[in-house]
Amino acid sequence: MRQDDSGIAIRGLNAFLTQFDRKCLVVIAQDLAHWPVGEVAAGANAAALSGGYRLISLDFHRSPDRERDLLQVLCNSQVSGCIFLWDNAPHNLDLYQELATNFPCVQVIDPKPIPQLDTVMCDDYTGGMAAVRHLILLGFRQIGHVTVDTPMQAVRDRHQAYVDAMRLANLPLDEHWVLELPYGVTEADRVLRAPIIREFLSQSRLPRALFVCADWLASEIIECTQELGLGIPHDIALVGYDDALPYALTGIPLTTVQNDFREMGRLAVERITFRLTNHLSDVEPCIIRITPTLVIRASSVPLSPATQRWEVIMRYIQDHFRENITAAQTADVYGLDSNYFSHQFKLVFGVRFTDAVNKLRLEYSKQLLKTTGYTVEAVADAAGFRTPNHFYALFKRAYGMTPHAYRKQHTFR
Repeated sequence: MRQDDSGIAIRGLNAFLTQFDRKCLVVIAQDLAHWPVGEVAAGANAAALSGGYRLISLDFHRSPDRERDLLQVLCNSQVSGCIFLWDNAPHNLDLYQELATNFPCVQVIDPKPIPQLDTVMCDDYTGGMAAVRHLILLGFRQIGHVTVDTPMQAVRDRHQAYVDAMRLANLPLDEHWVLELPYGVTEADRVLRAPIIREFLSQSRLPRALFVCADWLASEIIECTQELGLGIPHDIALVGYDDALPYALTGIPLTTVQNDFREMGRLAVERITFRLTNHLSDVEPCIIRITPTLVIRASSVPLSPATQRWEVIMRYIQDHFRENITAAQTADVYGLDSNYFSHQFKLVFGVRFTDAVNKLRLEYSKQLLKTTGYTVEAVADAAGFRTPNHFYALFKRAYGMTPHAYRKQHTFR
């Protein structure tokens, strides 16, 4: 877009925003074409419409100058709230700070160094631990990690999870098995990384499995392994991160960690509307972390009807954990003996069935405590706990505080 065209577009945006009389929410993103970003925006849009708001998505196309123009328009507008969507660059923080002062704002995915800013983010540390533990449970002992050189907190958390999971399992951390690549999203960046990846995969003591910090990077690893004549997972097993749709449908389906980006967009909008409804502005910020899910595909283990069955079973549990499900009832749904089911479940996932269900319920209850006005008893019931007392006991054991104390620390009641 030419500079004069850009100016016309900015003036048009200013006029457009005046139509909505404070019933407009705005997403400002560096690249809406990037799959996770688009998913967050889609979830936010659905939540905004259900709440009677119009959502406008603005893409500054990774241009700091265009970003500044858009932010200046928003600072002088009458919008109700704003979502800052995954921009870890340090540009224009003064205007982001001004927006956060003017009306409710929520950062999604990677947090900015701005005080009093609510954040919805992935629990990337937990996701990284799940990825590495999956490889360990499959019997791999020589496990490497591929990451990128970036200040993004999500990438740093995934790397730390790799280090901690290996240490907890008393497995060697070989510096030759950790590869940090230059970050970049262009074809030129991809071409630059290829010889570095091929050299890494050609070392004499190659790790037997890799945890890769992002699916798009895992696709580059797969391409290089095939060029070198290596088989996946026979010669080297892979686990990626994000469950980005294009990579799930490649010739070698990628085992990965799935984040519910649409849910993140929904929670961001709910957080803004919660502040607006309760007229809350000068309050402590709230961090909402979304627990990811491991999705097992052919890149880490040869798929069989058995492994595919366990993936389906976990998805069933994620869909029904708010109900009164038991190991015996779930085993019956899939035609399995209950004792065999319980034993195999722990072998596959590393935890007992009851513990897995309760973890899902506790994570869900935390979101309800942060984002709704439900009583603690209603939260316990909505999350699927049998009694409030059972909920209280498990919550305090897991988080070191009562549900009431957690709500007081993270919300404004």
